[in-house]
Amino acid sequence: MTKQEFLAALERALAKLPHAETQQAIAFYDEAISDRVEDGMSEDDAVASLGDVDEIARQIASEIPPIPRAIAKANTGSRTLNIVLLALFSPVWVPVAGALALAALCIYLAIWLIIAAMWILVVILIGMGPLGLFVFANILARGFALSSFFALGLCLMACGAGLLATFGVMGVSKQLALLTRDFARWVRGLFVKANPVPAPVDVDTPANTPGDLSGNSSSTSPASKEGALDA
Repeated sequence: MTKQEFLAALERALAKLPHAETQQAIAFYDEAISDRVEDGMSEDDAVASLGDVDEIARQIASEIPPIPRAIAKANTGSRTLNIVLLALFSPVWVPVAGALALAALCIYLAIWLIIAAMWILVVILIGMGPLGLFVFANILARGFALSSFFALGLCLMACGAGLLATFGVMGVSKQLALLTRDFARWVRGLFVKANPVPAPVDVDTPANTPGDLSGNSSSTSPASKEGALDA
């Protein structure tokens, strides 16, 4: 199989994927074959070393985020038919999509409201110290010495509890903030493919070898090679 035949077959196999993903994959394997030919392999051998087209297409599709992958599977191949079906089923998918988006937003805001509520409680408790002094002076001025000391004691206890709670609330707030970050990343991951971490490049090893793209995850991950080249 020649390079052009391989790329044409791969493009057909990825026909239902988003256009950007398809073009990225085509460019990746076009460059991979060219690199191997430059290293001395024949074009047929370079193409054969990449593996089966259908297997490559399945691997690329598996790396697409869930929402775009679901949309790609529903693609009929006809733009007009896609628009018609989208309009027909809008009474179903629009409310569902809106409900899911609202639920995600509510969860995100709820976590931050919990953080805010904890800190408000801490501030109120700590504020009971200065307030206790005011209450103490006010009650004492009215001649109720025992009651004034009792009120002052309660306020100082509340202030002490607030100061001690500060450390616990600080730790819990940090964990909840990390939870909101992870939750936001998870929601984003439903729509957008995460950027891969570039792998370290061994300067003593040629950039393209016959085993680079045969059977390994890099053989079906155009983004991985881009990250390595950037590194």
